Amino acid sequence: MEEKLVDSGSCQKTKLMNRMIGNSSRLMQELNRRMKQEFSLSLAKYEVLVVIDRANDGEITMSNLSKELLVSNANMTGMTARLQSDGLVEKKSLPADRRIYSVTLTQEGRDKLKLAMEKHGLWIRELMACVDGEEVNFMNSFLDKMDRQADYLSE
Repeated sequence: MEEKLVDSGSCQKTKLMNRMIGNSSRLMQELNRRMKQEFSLSLAKYEVLVVIDRANDGEITMSNLSKELLVSNANMTGMTARLQSDGLVEKKSLPADRRIYSVTLTQEGRDKLKLAMEKHGLWIRELMACVDGEEVNFMNSFLDKMDRQADYLSE
């Protein structure tokens, strides 16, 4: 008699994880497509602009921006350079230490972000229209548990 390698509980949890990843990926791809089509912004660029906008006084150091977005400093340097060439951000060295740079939105960046945030909110409501308020609360509670588990495992 052959021994089963995976129990049915593990199999169901694997299926759930794969479905969550797949659905998340498809939703992100759709948001990215819409953001590029409507605003010539990738979703990654949009997220950078949002973090800068939410920073104290709308200014953030490059290293703190990298930490907020969980990317390397090198990745953030390339991204902010592209945003700078797009005219959406301004980079300046700090007077106290000229090796440290901060980033702020330009007026064009603020204007584009405002419009993009409005559309982003509409798109989220549209893409999540099949989920009611009670389900949203349940899923957020579930994902809070997943966050705590991931935090525990990474310690």
